[in-house]
Amino acid sequence: MTDTRPYRITVLLFDGVEELDFTGPWETLRIWQTVATRPVSVRTASLDGAPVRCALGLTVTPDGGIDDEPRPDLIVHPGGAGIDTLYADQTHLARMRALAEHGTIMTSVCNGAMVYAAAGLLDGRAATSHWLVLDELAGQHPKVEVVRDRRWVDAGPVVTSAGITAGIDMALHLVDRLENTDTARAVAGMLEHPWDPRVDLVAATSPENRHHTLTNILPLMQAARRAD
Repeated sequence: MTDTRPYRITVLLFDGVEELDFTGPWETLRIWQTVATRPVSVRTASLDGAPVRCALGLTVTPDGGIDDEPRPDLIVHPGGAGIDTLYADQTHLARMRALAEHGTIMTSVCNGAMVYAAAGLLDGRAATSHWLVLDELAGQHPKVEVVRDRRWVDAGPVVTSAGITAGIDMALHLVDRLENTDTARAVAGMLEHPWDPRVDLVAATSPENRHHTLTNILPLMQAARRAD
């Protein structure tokens, strides 16, 4: 008998989530849902099922709550300013550990990896995050094998990506892993995204771009945080 149960994917939302951290993987995986050779179900979920206000002001109504049944087979944990709260939320960290213990594939985008590190899910594993966060990740969690200049790192039960748009590359890798490379390339073509199975070996952004971020954007972000 053919198993018709859908492969369940949950994309987490929370107040302060970075918009492209979740919309990039969500759309990538949602397109896969339309062409997958097996049933796939992609949903969004907030901590309590209520709408969330994202990092840049977008308000989003999720499909439900993170604790709704049934348990997802794969979860995408984005990053964003809201990570500062989740990083210290013991209920949320226990939730992530419980999902991992029950076999959910744990994936993160950007500084979402900090939550997994706080939950102990990255201990003894290779992982990456946004380049601005890597020193913090290494300093606060010395048991994590921090990987630099990679768009994503697949450590089996846990898959982490670099910042923001790298989440799209990771999601395409997940399509490759869960189905096949041809399907991943087809989804990339629909997205008009320059992806191939080896793009993880390319740094998420160039040293020149990082320099401009440090001089032009980061000071403004820090000033805005101080003002809050």
